[in-house]
Amino acid sequence: MEFGEAKVDFEGDADQVFESTVSFLSQIYPNLEILQKIVYTPDLTRLVKKVAGLVEITPEGPVIVSGVDLSARMVICLVLLGVHIGSRLGRLSKDSLPLGDLSKLTGKAKKTISNELPRLIGEGLVEKTIEVEYRLTTLGIRKTEETIELCRLK
Repeated sequence: MEFGEAKVDFEGDADQVFESTVSFLSQIYPNLEILQKIVYTPDLTRLVKKVAGLVEITPEGPVIVSGVDLSARMVICLVLLGVHIGSRLGRLSKDSLPLGDLSKLTGKAKKTISNELPRLIGEGLVEKTIEVEYRLTTLGIRKTEETIELCRLK
């Protein structure tokens, strides 16, 4: 059995191997628990709960729920978060959007979107793909998640 740099071989009957495995995992577990506290991994279930009421996933892409008044920056991040969620759920074929689709789905002019994207890219929140599409980075997912929490507190 291997976990990172830790490697161990077990021999014996089923009970002995089971006990040895449990012992090995018990030694590794504290390290896993510590890592979970400092490593951000987007949790799909948590993200879905947070965007509920703000974003809806349609076959055409994520749609911002009407009546929500947000800045262009936040709308871009929410739509791209919706694309990320939609692709992870298997409802959308990819996790990125071209500028035109981003404009349509956000309801913002292409000029507004094209002015905001370089700032988001510069901050490491959005990345441009080889296909000239845009997606949220892991940092972008985290920051959007934080912004949603702050908006909900107001």
